[in-house]
Amino acid sequence: MSGTRSDGELLRRIAAERDRRAFEELYRRYAPWLAARLRGRCADPATVDDVVQETFLAVWRGKAVYREDGDVAGWLW
Repeated sequence: MSGTRSDGELLRRIAAERDRRAFEELYRRYAPWLAARLRGRCADPATVDDVVQETFLAVWRGKAVYREDGDVAGWLW
């Protein structure tokens, strides 16, 4: 079995089990990409950091629910 879990599996584990390792893996995959996209639209690094943090807090707290319809990157964006 591969050690790489799908994005959907990570999100399911975060939602169902509050799996911290799954959350950390998802964060490592997408936080740099999200920050780069945001920097293209916002010149304030502190605002970019805040938005990335708030996005992932919403995922962790279950306020943002991925319905497995489409790409995770697009859903985060």
